[in-house]
Amino acid sequence: MNRLERAGFRWELEPEVEPWLSQLLSEPGEPVKEAPAKRVSRHEAGGRVFYVKRYRHDALPLRSLKFFLKSSPARKEWHVASKLVALGIPAVRHVAHGERWDWRGLRESILITEGFQGRPLHEIPGLAPADVMQFVARLHQGGVLHADLHSGNILASTEPLEFRLLDLDKTRIQASLTAAEREDNLAFLAISFPLPLTGRAAARRRELRRQLLHDRSRRCLRHNREFAPQRHGALNWRVRLPLVTPAVARVLADPDDFLRDRARILKPGSTTTVGVADGLVIKRFNFRKLLNLGKDLLRRSRAYRAFRKSYHLELAGIPTARVVAVADRRIAGFLACSYQVMEEIPGAITMQKFIRSGGTLDRRLIRETAELVARLHEEGFTHRDLNERNLLLNGNGAVFLIDLDALEFTRHADAALDLGRLARDMSKHPSVTRAQREAFLRHYCRQRGLRHVPRA
Repeated sequence: MNRLERAGFRWELEPEVEPWLSQLLSEPGEPVKEAPAKRVSRHEAGGRVFYVKRYRHDALPLRSLKFFLKSSPARKEWHVASKLVALGIPAVRHVAHGERWDWRGLRESILITEGFQGRPLHEIPGLAPADVMQFVARLHQGGVLHADLHSGNILASTEPLEFRLLDLDKTRIQASLTAAEREDNLAFLAISFPLPLTGRAAARRRELRRQLLHDRSRRCLRHNREFAPQRHGALNWRVRLPLVTPAVARVLADPDDFLRDRARILKPGSTTTVGVADGLVIKRFNFRKLLNLGKDLLRRSRAYRAFRKSYHLELAGIPTARVVAVADRRIAGFLACSYQVMEEIPGAITMQKFIRSGGTLDRRLIRETAELVARLHEEGFTHRDLNERNLLLNGNGAVFLIDLDALEFTRHADAALDLGRLARDMSKHPSVTRAQREAFLRHYCRQRGLRHVPRA
């Protein structure tokens, strides 16, 4: 292991990578992950593949200072990798680590790993779960606990079969692991790769998945490859980058003009105004109460909360309108109104309008609606305003959930509240028979594996 200083960095590196260090640092490479404070890129040098992970700690205020008191993620991963080598645990080869310090703290750290001819677990067809569990058992026997053990952090090659760990900054090595720690680790991996779990491990998989998706939904409020802040007109928007076209940008420049002059108004209420045109839906959350002026200084606006809820539902696989952008309009810091922009659901009609116009609740439609509501509750959500007006059918008859203002993620959904509200509203329609309502409940219970209908 060599130690040297170059370009303001203090390096620890394998001797064979030193001739290629300048090239790896000067070339942008092929981006793999990118955010303001972190970038991962793929490079080729000397006929070999390398990955360069840069942590730009100075991109965030005061972040550099905290590393006077703790190790950076890059240094943690570098040390863990060397311990895994000593234990004989296979991981991607770590070949260099560098840090740039000044009086303000750790400004930047870099980790370089060598490429491995393997793919993430979920990209390999026919990979036996038993082989994956055997590899994880080997980790656990060595006291290795990878706290972010998903299918993307285990690379595998099939000829011959070989596994290697990736992204070790959340890995710790202990004298031994408890049975609960082993089960939780397998349960977490089973979220992204199918493993035959039973008993407590299967239950923990559901719990951990709910929490993981809730945490992951925060990425829509951060700066990354999919979401970023942008200014259009007088508003600072948080946008979904792949969905922002020039036509969308013109709408964002003046959303009030869109609602006033171009949109077909779906809901003209004083609390919210909803309009649709050009494949977009804008929901404006209007000013309601003087009491909220103070509250809105300390919390996110209703539009931002709905934006995150919508994205959370997407991650959970629950059909809803895809979010495009969100913004607040503030005057002297006080919230005047806020906007949420979504994609229009083509050919959408509410379940209420469908039934009133003579539509038939056939077996397929009943089953799809029951599966959507069951999935909603399995993922830990309570809608609190679940009625036939908040269920949409698109042009193909697929069911979507809308109006998420009252939606709550509680991990343990109040299913009886939602089912009771939906049952009361559906029973108001003479064309909806008791047999159809019972068929809905049977499908719902079957989807959730329940023997009895949740009762209030």
